[in-house]
Amino acid sequence: MAGGRQFGIAMAKAKTKQEAGSTSPKAGGSSPKANAKANTSSSSFMWSAAVVVVALAFGVGRLSSQVPVPDALASLTSGESRVLSTSKAPTPAPTPQSILDIVEDPATLPDKYTSYVVDMEVRSFAVNECEDSAFAPSLLHDGKLVHVTEPMEAATMGDDRVFFMLNGQNEGLYVSWNGQFGCLALAAERAAQWLGADQDVLANGVRLYSQMGEPVRDAQELAATRNIVHILLDFQIWVWPGIKKGYKYTLDHGITLTTVGMSPKVYDVEHFLTGEEAAKIMEYGKPGLDRSKVDGANSSTVVSSARTSHTAFLDDSHFTREFRARSARVARLPSPSFAERLQLVRYAAGEFYRQHLDTFHSREFVPASWDAYTMDSYKQWCQWAAEKLDSLDQSRVPEEFRQGGTLYPNAEDTKDFPNALLTVFQQHMIESNLYEAFEDQAWNTWLQGNLDKTADGILPSIMKEDGKPNYLPIIIKAWERKLGLPDVHYTLPKAQVHGVSHYFGWIRWAKERIAFLGEQVPEIARTGGELYPKFSVSFQDQLLRILLEDYSTELLTRLTNAEWVAWMNENVGHNNVLYQVIETFPHFTETAIKAWESRVNLPALRYKMPKYVKHYNPQRFVTLFLYLNNETKIGGETVFPHSLDRFTDEKIERRGMDECSTGLAVPPRGLHASLFYVQTPEGDIDYMSRHGGCPPHEGIKWGSNSFMWNADADEGADLWTTK
Repeated sequence: MAGGRQFGIAMAKAKTKQEAGSTSPKAGGSSPKANAKANTSSSSFMWSAAVVVVALAFGVGRLSSQVPVPDALASLTSGESRVLSTSKAPTPAPTPQSILDIVEDPATLPDKYTSYVVDMEVRSFAVNECEDSAFAPSLLHDGKLVHVTEPMEAATMGDDRVFFMLNGQNEGLYVSWNGQFGCLALAAERAAQWLGADQDVLANGVRLYSQMGEPVRDAQELAATRNIVHILLDFQIWVWPGIKKGYKYTLDHGITLTTVGMSPKVYDVEHFLTGEEAAKIMEYGKPGLDRSKVDGANSSTVVSSARTSHTAFLDDSHFTREFRARSARVARLPSPSFAERLQLVRYAAGEFYRQHLDTFHSREFVPASWDAYTMDSYKQWCQWAAEKLDSLDQSRVPEEFRQGGTLYPNAEDTKDFPNALLTVFQQHMIESNLYEAFEDQAWNTWLQGNLDKTADGILPSIMKEDGKPNYLPIIIKAWERKLGLPDVHYTLPKAQVHGVSHYFGWIRWAKERIAFLGEQVPEIARTGGELYPKFSVSFQDQLLRILLEDYSTELLTRLTNAEWVAWMNENVGHNNVLYQVIETFPHFTETAIKAWESRVNLPALRYKMPKYVKHYNPQRFVTLFLYLNNETKIGGETVFPHSLDRFTDEKIERRGMDECSTGLAVPPRGLHASLFYVQTPEGDIDYMSRHGGCPPHEGIKWGSNSFMWNADADEGADLWTTK
């Protein structure tokens, strides 16, 4: 461990923001939506390089299929499966008693950026070093998708094959392998294609992980997986797959995750905290309790009638940092800085929080219209799919997908094929409950009514700008699932990458690169340095000042225009100025990056803009909700109203909040926790994760949120709440 320090993380309170600056100018008919505000906010969300070893080791453990006996969870199904273990030896973690014994003194608490909080695990990509020119990966078992329990329960796998799954998935493919580790990347890349990975994201590289969420970087680590691995693309973050309802993962230090829901993914967590720690969380948080607030469009938070509970974020301390690190280890996040500090929650009798998403939605970093799908997108897919089907051995193609069949793509057909296609889509949407999750029930009614009438021109109505063009990827995936051929997967063409996407992607890359290079990096760009890259609004201002100081007015004018250059000079020190410039002039991102690189002056930190980067911005990714007490006998559940996973098929009526009587309701068992994902494994908002806090009928329910992000949580919160 670095200096013997313990893990931890922290989140800062947003400071007061001043009034707006001058309105930004227009460029080419577009202008930023938000006015700049004086930049007075700061953040203190806090991980170090040597501690990465501990972060990896903490999760060392095994998989088992035991199920919990108590209460409602006792009904979950169980089954036998092989116990798996990793090749690493666990590193001892601080004992709970040592955490409680720490004397908290703000004067001795190190700054986040000079502490272990910003340590980061560096990605390890699979590199194709295959020396066997004759090796060509092929599909085995007729290319059929297989549930992971089959290879897990098999006596042996053999070194002539690997079972691959995508991130967070429980079905995969057997792919042939020649037994040489240097050829594994080639097999993984082909497997990712056959599993339907986005080809543009795939081009940025693949990483391999065990079922315990640990990287597979050599032959020894692969052997420990029994050749059962998950493929993660580019910057994807590990998602626990779940295996099946009732499955139990056993992590190091006795922490267990038991799968209680598959969509969204929900886990019951045991042995994460002690009773003494729960009491300490309540002790630290109670003085700051106030009416709960929600994300607001024009201010950081607002009171809402949908949320009547009371909350308080705990102050930054050794204690809260330990819990941030502990949460990050369980979720397999790359850095403790990805977790917020704990938030204490109090639900008195009758208090509730209606169904909601834990993610932020008050800003639009890239316009929704930037990469919108159109009828041309649909027709391009039709042409590709028809040609692809024609090229295959027709004996492999189901009859309805052959020429003349109802599901054979025809771009010019306005009724028969599109209606058959939409019937497949409609069945998927209803079976998965996605209409409810998207809050698109009206579209369900509209589409079903038109399909029943065999109406003409349904699909063009969906693809209109004011329709549901975002349904197109789901429509195509539903068709592909129905077809069931691994060599027929389509990647929709994309618009040019937005400058804002490149900007956030660069910061993410630079943070990891700095962690990898360590002491090679000049002090000014290290974690505690003035130019350490951050997602915060204040770092945008730093970059803007560098641009104005180092680049001539003539050059900046050529890159934007004279009016914008004048506006930048007038608004230095205000919020989101650089963001608005990049939003209007996407190419300006590269200029800003090069200005930073010139100041840092380290060739190893020069960034090459990728051809494609999936849009990414800091956002909450996974939530761990701790149940601190056991006073509530009735009510107080965490409910996922759109989940199709239930503890019982019997209809249960819960009073106080309508949605508490539907979906999956997790009981508030003291010293347990619920871990659930609010983004998909691909990094999109998971609308199935809408959830609510049901009102206790008696007593007080005490809980604590550990919100975890896909980036530094402090910086992400600053970005969202600094208006």
